[in-house]
Amino acid sequence: CQPSMHASPHPAEHALGPPSPQSSQSMKETPEPQVCLFKSRRMKHISAEQKRRCNIKIGFGTLNSLVSPNSKSISHALTLQKTVEYIGKLQQERSQMQEEARRLREETVELNAAIISCQQQLPATGVPITRQRFDEMRSKFEEYIRNRSQQNLKFWIFSVIIQPLFETFNEMVSTTSLQELNRTAFLWLDKHCLLPVLRPMVLNGLRHLSTTTSILSDPSLLQEQASQALDKLHKASGER
Repeated sequence: CQPSMHASPHPAEHALGPPSPQSSQSMKETPEPQVCLFKSRRMKHISAEQKRRCNIKIGFGTLNSLVSPNSKSISHALTLQKTVEYIGKLQQERSQMQEEARRLREETVELNAAIISCQQQLPATGVPITRQRFDEMRSKFEEYIRNRSQQNLKFWIFSVIIQPLFETFNEMVSTTSLQELNRTAFLWLDKHCLLPVLRPMVLNGLRHLSTTTSILSDPSLLQEQASQALDKLHKASGER
């Protein structure tokens, strides 16, 4: 019995037949993700290497500008050698500055101690008024009395009464600083400008006028007596 002409082919022949379009497409698409991944990694590596070399170049340029500002271009080895020398120089300068700072701190401590010692030796009431300054203030006060008394005789009578106030003011009030002036002026006011103090002072001044001038017995002579008293003040100021 002969086999039929329409019998199905052998299974082996069916397996060795041409591949289908779907299988061919899958075989072509399989390597493409790997190729893309490889290219991406390669580009990243190249970019990182370029960045690294650029940073190295910039770093050497910066070092070269620091250690050899007048040189145009030198080798990296020479740049590194000069950098080591430059760092050593900076470290030496830093040590010198630290030593100088330590010396200045010690000097500051010594100066502060000297200032405190000088301050402790000063009087608690401030710097005392020198005799020269005291006489200078008195001369100015007497000159002021003369000028005002020439305009009005009553001021000379007033000056005789307030003379003790000026003396105490000149002794107590200090002008070494604004704060000291304020402090000593208030102390003077509290001590010498209270009514219990002013009353006997004014009384003594009036008693002095009445016993040394003719203000009570013959007031017409007061002008001449005041002029004589002012002349004595002028001569006394000239002698000082």
